[in-house]
Amino acid sequence: MVFKKLVLGIKIIALTGCLVFTTTAFSQGSATNNLPDNSRAKLMYKQTHGSSDSQENKLLADGFKIKMDISVLEEAVNERDDIDMDAIPSEDLYGGVWTNRHVDAYGSSLKLAEYEVDLSNFTMPAVGHVTSNFGRRGSRRYHYGVDIKAQTGDTIYAAFDGKIRVKQFDRRGYGNYIVIRHLNGLETVYGHLSKFLTDENEFVMSGDPIGLAGNTGRSFGSHLHLETRFLGKPIDPNFIIDFANQVCHRDTYLVSNDSYKKTSKSSSVITRATASNSNYVQPSAAKTNKYVSGDVKHYKVKRGDTLGGIAKKLGMSVNQLCALNNITSRTTIKIGRQLLVSSTETTNINTKEKDNTKDNKFVSGDVKHYKVKSGDTLGAIATKNGVSVKKLCSLNNITSRTKLQIGKSLRIS
Repeated sequence: MVFKKLVLGIKIIALTGCLVFTTTAFSQGSATNNLPDNSRAKLMYKQTHGSSDSQENKLLADGFKIKMDISVLEEAVNERDDIDMDAIPSEDLYGGVWTNRHVDAYGSSLKLAEYEVDLSNFTMPAVGHVTSNFGRRGSRRYHYGVDIKAQTGDTIYAAFDGKIRVKQFDRRGYGNYIVIRHLNGLETVYGHLSKFLTDENEFVMSGDPIGLAGNTGRSFGSHLHLETRFLGKPIDPNFIIDFANQVCHRDTYLVSNDSYKKTSKSSSVITRATASNSNYVQPSAAKTNKYVSGDVKHYKVKRGDTLGGIAKKLGMSVNQLCALNNITSRTTIKIGRQLLVSSTETTNINTKEKDNTKDNKFVSGDVKHYKVKSGDTLGAIATKNGVSVKKLCSLNNITSRTKLQIGKSLRIS
C-alpha cells in the first residue's frame, strides 16, 4: 500500500515536471518567433509612410503650406479687428446719409470738388470679358456701367471692403441688385443677380462672395452689370479698372468734376482709354484743396488711436489735426477712418494759426474756418461771413438740414 502511494507520487512529480518544461519551451519559442515579426512590422511601417524622399518632401511641403494658409488667415482676422464693422462706411463723406433704397439716394445734396480714393485692396467682382461698355445706347438711353460676361450661378465678389447698403429687386432695370458703400468712399452696384448671398447692413471684405450671376431684370443674357459711383454719381469704371488685366490702373484714383463727364461713345465700343490717356483723371495741382494728392498725406486710424496720440506721432497739434479734418477735439474717431495730414498746410498752420476771438475765425493757409457757437445757425453764419448757405454746405459736405454742434469747425472759404 505504501509502495503504491510512493509510485503514484513519483508519477505525479514526473508529469508535473514534463508540463512545466513543455510550457517554458513553448513560451520561449513564441517569444523567439514574435521578435522577427515585430522587426518586420516596424520596417513595413517605415516603408509605408516614408518609402521615398519625394513623398516625405511632399508631406513637409503640405505642412508648410498649411502654416502659410494659417498665417494668411490670421493676418486677415487682424485686419478685420482693425475695422469697425458696425459703423457706417465713409459716414462723414456722405453727410451721415444711409438708406437701404435707391442706387442714387443723395441727389444734388452731396458735392465735393476732389477726393482721392484708395484702390489698394481691389478684387475683380467677376472673371469674364466686357460685353457692353459705359456709354450711349441709342439716342435716348445711357448705360452707366460695364457688363461682364458671367454664367448664371457664377460667384460675384465684393470689389472692396464695405457694407451692403441696398439689396433690392428692380423688374424693369437692375433685376436683383446690390449696392455696397465702401470704406474708400466709392459705391459699387452689382446687377442682374440670380441669388443674394448677403443681407442689407452686412459688412463684407474685398473678395467676399455677395451673390450669384444671373439674367434678372432688363437683361438679354446672363452677365454682371457693374457700376462705380461716388456720392451717387456714376463714374466710368474704365477710369478705375483695367478690365483687360482685371486690376486697377493705380493704387489711388482722384475723383474730380471730370470724372462725371459722359462719353459720346456707344456702349458697344469695348476698347476704352487706359490710365495713360487723357480720359483718366490725374490729380490737379490746386494747393488749397485738402483732398489733392502730392503734399497731402493721410493717416488711417487704428485700434487704440486718439487724436492726441496721432497728433504727437505726426508732429502736429490737436488743433491743427482738427482744422484739417473739420472735427473737434471731442469727435469720436472711428477705426479705419482716413485723417488728412498735410505737410504744406501744417507748415502754414504753424506760421499763420491765430485765435481771433472777435469773429471766432482761425486760418489754416488760404482756408478759413468758423467755430460754431451757441445759438448759431447756417443762415446766420453764412451772412456773417459773406457766403451763401449753399456754398457753406458745399464746402463742408453737409445739407441745410444738418444739425450744427457747438464747437464744430466749419470751412467758410
